[in-house]
Amino acid sequence: MRGMQDAERVLEKIRREAAEEADRFLREAQERMKAAPEAWMELEKRLRERMLALGGSILEAAAGLAGNGYEGSRRLCECGGTQKYMNDRERDVVGLLGRFRLKRAYYWCPKCRKGYAPLDHRLGIAGSDFTGAVREMIGRVGAEVPFDRGRMLMGKLSGVWVSKRKHEEIAEAIGSGFSVEEPPKPWAGRRVEDLYLSCDGTTAPTLQGWREVKIGAVFHAKPDADGGPQRGPTRYFGDVIEAETFGWRWYRWGRAMGLERAKRVVILGDGSAWIWALAELHFPGAIQIVDWYHADERIWVVAHAAFGESNPRARIWGRASEKLLRAGRVEDLLRRIARLHPTSAEAREILREAQGYFRNNAPRMRYHRFRRQGLFIGSGVVEAGCKHIVGFRLKQSGMRWSLPGLRSILQLRLAVLNGDWPLPVAKAA
Repeated sequence: MRGMQDAERVLEKIRREAAEEADRFLREAQERMKAAPEAWMELEKRLRERMLALGGSILEAAAGLAGNGYEGSRRLCECGGTQKYMNDRERDVVGLLGRFRLKRAYYWCPKCRKGYAPLDHRLGIAGSDFTGAVREMIGRVGAEVPFDRGRMLMGKLSGVWVSKRKHEEIAEAIGSGFSVEEPPKPWAGRRVEDLYLSCDGTTAPTLQGWREVKIGAVFHAKPDADGGPQRGPTRYFGDVIEAETFGWRWYRWGRAMGLERAKRVVILGDGSAWIWALAELHFPGAIQIVDWYHADERIWVVAHAAFGESNPRARIWGRASEKLLRAGRVEDLLRRIARLHPTSAEAREILREAQGYFRNNAPRMRYHRFRRQGLFIGSGVVEAGCKHIVGFRLKQSGMRWSLPGLRSILQLRLAVLNGDWPLPVAKAA
């Protein structure tokens, strides 16, 4: 009964404050609009600030109605000792609506010599000066833009100002909360036409030098009205790990996306030997396709090495070779390369490497057959993922990451891209 009465008193106080604030603002707006109609934008900003302040009062009152977290004169501590109630203590908390104060019951454990406030844990603010909603906002901003720019954007747009150091700490703490071992959201659908698995590597700068970041993409596809492939649900994953560990994660992501229910499984890669070794191990029987654009690029590397970039013969040779490759006639392409007579040792080495590349990947370059089967022949999905996930955020000018920081923000960006939202709240920062 007393709780109901307290709530009514708080509600009445808030109603009165809101009515008074609205009255004051409307009178001010009336005067300013008469004097300067162009002040509309400034009035909108002022109203927002005042409504945020009022909302902060409401939030503070709501937290007060939940009680102070008192759980008796003594309570069991996690260390096995006994916490003793000391007194009620106040603290400031920063929320989306501004700064507000909380009064909480405070306990002390003489065994582990640590304090504890049950209300802080109930409200998700233990060890942090910020509410969970603010930390979630920091996580989303930190996933998209550098920390200093992010804190400025967040402050100007939301009115919540956080230091660069705290912005970085909170964003990395949230990112580290994601599991890198297992897909967070297995695909729940039943039918899978074609399942594509693709991976690639890129680099990112760390305090110890450049490190390779492996990125994988797993997506569904089905024929469109014209018989061509149409991409469906897509998920990305990645980490700074060795190929063997990456392969097992690739396999788990494939299973989560319907590997065992797919009519066809397709591996798309750039021709790197480690990709096909993992494909043979984890996806035996899958259709293997070398990305068309990488194979085509190799043709032009050969043409320029043999004839020179500005020589018209390079363009003629390259276009004729492209036609052979598009038709899946890799053996004829190899014979064309063998008939070339480069004049430098460097050019001869380029041609030798190209011959090995096309010879080793010939079964994966039957593009005429793959197109007839309605399959994708390009790995643009994972390459775009490398640029978007790593390039746009993790390798900008002047950046140098600690390895844990790099991995945390990488997982944060993957969570945003995959739609694994809302983010888990960071424990403390």
